[in-house]
Amino acid sequence: MDYLDPRKQFQHRIILLVGYVCVAVAIVIATLILLYQAYGFGLGKNGTVIQNGLVFLSSQPNPAKIYLDNKLYSTQTNARLVLPAGNYNVRLSRTGYRDWRRTIDLLGGSVEHFDYPVLFPINLTTTQIHDYASVPGLATQSPDRRWLLVQQPGSMTAFDLYDLKNDTKTVMTTISLPTAIVSKATNSESWQVVAWADDNQHVLLQHIYDGKSEFILLDTQNPDQSLNLNTTLATSATNITLDNIKYNQYYLYDALSDSLEMASLKSPTATPYLDHVLAYQSYGNNSMLYVTDSDAPAGKTLLKLAVGSQTYILHSFPVASNYVLDLTQYAGTLYVAAGASSENKVYIYRDPIAQLQAQPSHAVTPVQVLHVTDPDYLSFSDNAQFIVTEHGMEFGTYDIENKLGYKYTINTPLDPPEAHATWMDGDRLTLVSGGKLVVFDYDDANQQTLMPGSAAYLPFFSTDYKYVYAIAPDSKTPGQFAVTQTSLLTAADR
Repeated sequence: MDYLDPRKQFQHRIILLVGYVCVAVAIVIATLILLYQAYGFGLGKNGTVIQNGLVFLSSQPNPAKIYLDNKLYSTQTNARLVLPAGNYNVRLSRTGYRDWRRTIDLLGGSVEHFDYPVLFPINLTTTQIHDYASVPGLATQSPDRRWLLVQQPGSMTAFDLYDLKNDTKTVMTTISLPTAIVSKATNSESWQVVAWADDNQHVLLQHIYDGKSEFILLDTQNPDQSLNLNTTLATSATNITLDNIKYNQYYLYDALSDSLEMASLKSPTATPYLDHVLAYQSYGNNSMLYVTDSDAPAGKTLLKLAVGSQTYILHSFPVASNYVLDLTQYAGTLYVAAGASSENKVYIYRDPIAQLQAQPSHAVTPVQVLHVTDPDYLSFSDNAQFIVTEHGMEFGTYDIENKLGYKYTINTPLDPPEAHATWMDGDRLTLVSGGKLVVFDYDDANQQTLMPGSAAYLPFFSTDYKYVYAIAPDSKTPGQFAVTQTSLLTAADR
C-alpha cells in the first residue's frame, strides 16, 4: 500500500507541489500575455516585445481590398487591423474604382479610425436632368441635401425646385415669388444665398439691385408666404442673418453704425444687441463671436465671445481689413476659431470659457495656430472634426480629434468667380478647377478630378453621396447649360 509508505507519500507531495507551481507559472504567463495584449503589446518574430496599434478601415463602396506596403491584407473593408507600431502605406482598391491611399504613422497602443474613405469610379457616368437656354443666376441646396433650388434664367421670381430624395427619379417643380415683395430694378440685379434655415424649407436670399439690397425669405414649400424682411421688420439693415439657424429669428447688422440688433417674426421691432461690431458669427441660441474696436487699445481690435449675459475677451488683433470667424461644438466641447488679415494667422481655442474661469488673469491659449497669408475663408467641416482656413491655393487645416495641424498649397487653381474651396462632407473639400470638379481630403491627400462643373455654383451631393449634381455647360447644345447628375458608383454597384 503506497499511501502508507512515508517515502512514497513524500514523492507524491513533491509531484503535487511541482504541478501546482507549473500551473501557477502558466497562469501568471497567460495573465501577462493577456495584459500585454490589452495594452497593445505582442511578441515579434525574434521574441522581442513589441506594442501594437489598432486601425479601423471602412470604405464607400464596401468591401474594398486592403494593401499594406503593397501587400494584400487578409481581410477587406470594413476591417479591424491589429498592427505593430510603425509607418504603413495603406491602399484601398476595388474593381472599377480609383485607389484610395494614405500613409499611416501608427503609434503603439493607439487607435486610428479611417471610416471616411470614398473610392471614386474610374469612369464617370453623367446624365443631363434639365436644360437651360442660358446660365442660371443662382443654385443652392438645402442642408439635408434633399432640395436643389435653381433660379430660372431670365426671371428674378421663378425658381425650379428639384426633389433629390429619389436618386433614380428626380422630380422638378416650378415655384414663384410674389412679385410684390421683390423691388423692381432699373439696371442690374442678382441673387445671393445667405443661408438655409434648419427646417430645410426656408432660405434667406439677398436681392442686389441698382446698388442697393434687400433680404427675401423664400418659403420653398409655400412660396406665396415668402417675405421681404426689410419690409416686414421695418429695417434698412445692410445684412440680415439667421439666429440659431431659425427661419423666424434674425440678427440685423448696420455697416454704417457697426451695430447689431435682434428681431423675429413674432417680435418684429428690432432691439439693440451689440455696437462697434466689425465682424460677427453666431452659434446656437445664445453665443456670439465678434470683433470690436470698443475699449480696444489704439491700433487694436478685440475678439470677444458673448454667451448669454457674459462676455469674454479672447484675443487682441492689430486692426485689419478682414476678419474670419467661426465656432461650433465637437464632442460636447466648444471650439472657437478666428483670424485677421493683419496677422496672417488663425487661432483655434478649445473651451476658452473654461480657461478664463480657471485662470481669469491669464490670456486664453490656443490649441493650434494656422499660418495662412491673408486668410479670407474659415469653416468647420460638416462633422466639426476639421477646420480649414484658406487664401487662394494656400490652405491650413486642423484635426481636432487627433490634434494635428496641416499647411499645404494645392496645385489646382480655382476657376473664377470661385473664391475658395468648400466642404464636401466631414472629411473632404471640393473646388472647380479647369472646368471640372476636384475633390481632396482635408490634408490634400487623394486628390481626384471628376466631372465638368461651373465655378459659379457649389457641387450638390445626394444624401448618401452616391450622386453628385452640378450646373455645367450643355454637352449637346453650345451656349446652353444643364443640371447634371453623375453617379459615384459603377454600373455594377448601382
